[in-house]
Formats: sequence, C-alpha cells, structure tokens
Amino acid sequence: MQCARCAGLRVPEIIYEGGSRVLALRCIHCGDVIDRVIVLNRQRDRLPHHNRARTPIYGSGQWNKNKRTLV
Repeated sequence: MQCARCAGLRVPEIIYEGGSRVLALRCIHCGDVIDRVIVLNRQRDRLPHHNRARTPIYGSGQWNKNKRTLV
C-alpha cells in the first residue's frame, strides 16, 4: 500500500496500547501511522459546533470596532 503523505511503502504493524493490540499501517519512509480509528475520524463530516466559541476573523469588522487610533 502507498502512503498518502510521501508515496512511500506502508507495512502492517501491531501496536500495543493500553493492554490491547491495534493493527495499523506504518510508512517506512515518513513514519505516518494509519489505523481503523484514524481512517474513520478522517472520513467523518466536519460540521461546525454551534456551542463552541469561535475566534474572530482578522479581516472582519469586529476587529475595527474596538480599535483605538493614536493621535
């Protein structure tokens, strides 16, 4: 299988984590690891969280509203 980051070779690897075994694929060139959970999380739709605060965008008028000018 080919790596999506560097087009290198991926090899199967068993990772022991928290007392359990996880079957994963690791790229021998860049070290990128892909397992079932990573693939499922990357395939999920990224929907905005309406309850979460957002950082204002720099170019928006919200930054200009409170801007003080020096004279």
